[in-house]
Amino acid sequence: MIIFAMGVACAAGETLNITYNPMPFNLPSMVERSQGFLEAQELQVEYHTFLVGYAMTEAMAAGELDIAVVMGATSAVTSRAGGRSIRILNAYSQAPKAFALVARPNTLTLDDLAGSRIALPFGTEVHFLLAKILEEQGLTFADVELINMLVPDAVTALQAGDVDGAMVVDPVLTRLTVAGQVEELRNGEGLIMGLTVTVVRESFADEKALQGFQKAHRESVEFIETHPDEALAVASLETDLPLQLVEQIRPKYDFDYEITEEIRFQLEEMADFLYREGIIRQPVTLEKLLF
Repeated sequence: MIIFAMGVACAAGETLNITYNPMPFNLPSMVERSQGFLEAQELQVEYHTFLVGYAMTEAMAAGELDIAVVMGATSAVTSRAGGRSIRILNAYSQAPKAFALVARPNTLTLDDLAGSRIALPFGTEVHFLLAKILEEQGLTFADVELINMLVPDAVTALQAGDVDGAMVVDPVLTRLTVAGQVEELRNGEGLIMGLTVTVVRESFADEKALQGFQKAHRESVEFIETHPDEALAVASLETDLPLQLVEQIRPKYDFDYEITEEIRFQLEEMADFLYREGIIRQPVTLEKLLF
């Protein structure tokens, strides 16, 4: 965990501890921090970066983190099922095209998936997506060999020829496809929402801070719509990606933060999938999950 910055003090002198992870493409977070929207709410803020999702909920359990601004929806479900006292506050992004099954060019097709070796991190959005892709092809996990590894390791294994396919996400997906290093076989469009969510520690009781956070987040999303060029320039700087690449990634993302009926259905479907696959041992209901 890395503490990045601190804002101005609020009247109560308390600190709002939130995450700051610009990658994979968390544009509202980048804009919020660059524009100081939270500090404008007279909140004292500490930003924390985490390299893996589960570390966020561990920090929440320890009382060191109040809000995980962006978390994979599967991670939120898994953490809640594992007994972590967290709630989903709102949606963060939907990006089905930012998740995909890829292979080395001209080595694999969707018709050839049976018997292939596919690398992916278990219990994540891409695990859920692969189940949908296989179902679409009339297959199940029993028809392929799954190799459990993080996305960067999966890409390395794919490029080395150790696996036939890999599940990847943006910005890696766009960078590798543009460079011609991988071929996209199927993304999540029409199969999943590619959902990330904002999660709050269940015992967090500072209503002023929570309302201030939500107002700052709304302002960030509005800024993206009204100042698109400036927002993309911030993204290029914060992610260290070329502006041209950022411009190709941006259209894949919808940052609507409302919890819609479609999102509720997707969360229920994810929870059922994770329970069915044995990733979680206890079923999770929306009543336990949503704020």
